[in-house]
Amino acid sequence: MNFRAPLPFLEAIESREVRSVLPTEFRTKMLQEIPAPLRERAMFSAGVTNVEFLQEASTAVDDLISGNVDRATKRAEMKKLVAKLELRPEPGKEDSIEDLGSDARLNLILDHNVAAAQGYGAWKQGQDPEILDNWPAQELVRVIDSKEKRDWNARWVAAGGPRTSAWPRMIALKNDPIWTRISRFGLPYAPFDWNSGMDLEDRTRDEAIALGLIDRDTELLPQDRGFNDNLQASPEVRDQELRDALLERFAGVAEFVGGVFRLVKGGG
Repeated sequence: MNFRAPLPFLEAIESREVRSVLPTEFRTKMLQEIPAPLRERAMFSAGVTNVEFLQEASTAVDDLISGNVDRATKRAEMKKLVAKLELRPEPGKEDSIEDLGSDARLNLILDHNVAAAQGYGAWKQGQDPEILDNWPAQELVRVIDSKEKRDWNARWVAAGGPRTSAWPRMIALKNDPIWTRISRFGLPYAPFDWNSGMDLEDRTRDEAIALGLIDRDTELLPQDRGFNDNLQASPEVRDQELRDALLERFAGVAEFVGGVFRLVKGGG
């Protein structure tokens, strides 16, 4: 994957700074049960309980966002760490997505987290009042060719997205709930699914007016994800708030054991 330029840099870094490492045995299906605002503030990977691996993966993502290193270099470093920590896959899972030392799994971890940070950064900049006024809409577009393409038009229709005169182009106001509805992760910014190859492009007020999405005098109100409030808290406070929120959400289903978030016996 060729990363986009590391912009918007400051906003992307902001999204990383609020994240707490979350070692958990949860697989992908259970992780999706965690409310989006909590997932947005945690660094995790399905079934990974090793804190050192998660911390190094988080640092690798930060380095990639800075633009000072390439993915191949960080992937090689992570491979060495996996070998050092003896994080071996189950028999028969070697070189699969379930093998932490495989290119496929490491690429997924690095690519997705970098894309999520950049997606948040673009969303944050798009909420600037002046930008929101002049470019109030955005379009879902393919930026990377995927081997197996999802039917995004069908997904858009099923989620109740607006179908303008430009259909089948998928265009909506930036703060339309459609962006969260089409997201596998419940977030209003890209990426909207694993390795989807889809991203967003801004559309002008004149375009939005022509498509009937907005009137000339309509003012859109900026939204906020609350990251600034989280940045004011110390990492220890953020960690504890995440733990408390997870324990409340999964009371009787999961708990922290030795720092690892695990399903309790008979839960889930």
